[in-house]
Amino acid sequence: MFNLSQLKSLIVCIIACCAMGPAPVVLSSCSEVIDKSNLVVKSELTAADYISQNPDFSLAEALFKRVKLANIDGASPIYSVLSARGNYTVFLPTNEAVQHHLDSLGVATLDDLSDEELEAMAKSCIIDNGDNSAYETPDFPTSGAFAVSCLSDRLLSCNMDDNADYIINGTSRVIKGDIEVSNGFVHVVDAVIFPSLNTLDEQIAEADNLKIFSYLLQRTTFCDSLHEYLDLSYERTDRPLTVHLGEFTYNYAQHRYVGYTAFVEPDDVYARVLGVTPQLDEEGNLTNGEEIIKKLQDHVADAYGSSHLDDLSHPDNPVNRFVGYHLLYGRMAYNRLVFHYNETGYKYGDWKNPQMASVPTNVWEFYTTMGRHHGLVKITQVGDAGFEHDLDHKIFLNRISTYANGPHDDYHETGVVPGYAGILVNTDNGENDNNAINGYYHTINDLLVYTTGVRNEMYKRRIRMDIASTLPELATNNLRGDFKTAFDRGYLSRFVRVSSETQIGHSHAQGSGWLALWGDEFRVFGLYDFVYQLPPVPKDGTYEVRMGISHGPIRGMAQIYFGDNPDNLGPAGLPYDMRQTPGANNTAITWVADVDDASVNAENDKTLRNQGYLKGPLYFTYSNGRADQPIRHMSGSYCHIRKIILTADMKADKIYYLRFKSALRKLDAELNLDYFEYASKAVYNDVLPEDYW
Repeated sequence: MFNLSQLKSLIVCIIACCAMGPAPVVLSSCSEVIDKSNLVVKSELTAADYISQNPDFSLAEALFKRVKLANIDGASPIYSVLSARGNYTVFLPTNEAVQHHLDSLGVATLDDLSDEELEAMAKSCIIDNGDNSAYETPDFPTSGAFAVSCLSDRLLSCNMDDNADYIINGTSRVIKGDIEVSNGFVHVVDAVIFPSLNTLDEQIAEADNLKIFSYLLQRTTFCDSLHEYLDLSYERTDRPLTVHLGEFTYNYAQHRYVGYTAFVEPDDVYARVLGVTPQLDEEGNLTNGEEIIKKLQDHVADAYGSSHLDDLSHPDNPVNRFVGYHLLYGRMAYNRLVFHYNETGYKYGDWKNPQMASVPTNVWEFYTTMGRHHGLVKITQVGDAGFEHDLDHKIFLNRISTYANGPHDDYHETGVVPGYAGILVNTDNGENDNNAINGYYHTINDLLVYTTGVRNEMYKRRIRMDIASTLPELATNNLRGDFKTAFDRGYLSRFVRVSSETQIGHSHAQGSGWLALWGDEFRVFGLYDFVYQLPPVPKDGTYEVRMGISHGPIRGMAQIYFGDNPDNLGPAGLPYDMRQTPGANNTAITWVADVDDASVNAENDKTLRNQGYLKGPLYFTYSNGRADQPIRHMSGSYCHIRKIILTADMKADKIYYLRFKSALRKLDAELNLDYFEYASKAVYNDVLPEDYW
């Protein structure tokens, strides 16, 4: 892996090699050598023309003419790129902004900066939107990050302040927006966009209100686990740009970045909950850390025990477990913590920038935390119909909601389990930038502890996990929502023991009609044989392990295995034939449409369950943007169902695996993977039947 000590000497080379962002989409609008035939010939101004004709941007013009898109012979200056056809979003700094940045670095002119600093300045203020329209201000996120990375291969954050001004990357205010040019939009900013080169632990340490958590990162040595940025072992010059899988062409992931997300309590939360105020010396260092640790150990003893109290670096130490539960693999901005696409009643509008004006119900994701004692953290964004209307669209950790979940309801939130309203995630940290080179931190309003109560409440409810959210590489490399991406072996950390004949592709519907949760799915081709590491269960107990899948003629047949030893997994039933069409006449998968009689529907569902299946849930719909066709009611070819893989006794501190091995000698018989579910005995064997949602 690539850590900070190597990073700063190679950062420019990395930026230049991957200026198109981690998704390996080939964009003719931003090639390294400009084809003169692609120059704009319209009479309207290009972005370059607009810059050159205004003396207020002469320093930016000089910068763009000096910096090339890539460090290769014949590469074009960025200024030439902004003269070409394309869709560019340019955050243009004024001369005053550029000079202020130079002053902050202790230099007088651009000539005094290194090539690395010049490249970071020039490339961080331009987004190449490819074939899609450049960003206008109505498309800006009001909290979070843009969906497309800038030329320095970073996602720029964007927030709206109290004056309704857009703030880019925590420092740069848009003072004049939506200047339309023939090849995009220019937005004038009052400060140079210069993303931090700090690793996540360093970014936390720089914040003036996170002294305690930074101290805990150091003492537990988790700071050492937050330094990786780029997996150099994945870098290859001979990897093809595309590969043909099934009936489609996929873009190969060309780079494998490594990233993290941290949920962090500000110092005043520790002061309020533990009753101890942080004391700092003249240099801002914490001086009463030992007192705070003692208070924290007592506070979390019920959740994490009292093992190895004298060694905070030990993974069984309660403070170590506390810190580990705050950390996730995967680089996620605020607006990428959950995804909106085809949940019930939701009309996404533009799939590239889903609307947030009307969000009928909650959306959520489950993520696995770091440390030896992996836990689940549930991240929920409250919809418009939340029972506390002032919380609309706010994001919470471990919120345990109740819903209107009858067969004719709309699944709006009706309340929360008393004591489990969740911990609020803040949209920003004031003047402190939360965007590190390898991740984000998000401040929260209470101590985050994986208590017995949280575990019990999760256990009592169905746990549905989109496979995309369980694979942190997708978030880190900005691939969730990407159209079609293929991966080499070793790219996806949860896919282990992958055979050389296994080919893996990830797709998103992007406006077409699919029967997939959040519109994305994995398709595995070839004579596949691989092992997938499951997320942990919240507590010891008996669970059904299920997978959501659409049957169809292009699918195949797989033997599935299960267990806690990836090298010795036992078969989970007979080979699973995904080519079958569920239906009333299929005696193996008797799918029958719902009628007005609830008792008849219950009996039909019971028959289907006895065959090892459940209908798809009411919660999500056909992904055509109309939100009017719940997948539970859609039959025929590619009918979406849930396969009950097996029922097993599972322990919270064990890691479990599923192995999928093709049972057909056909290279084009694919395996479809969409999402997994854990349903404890408290869910599938309760007095009340499990809801349809």
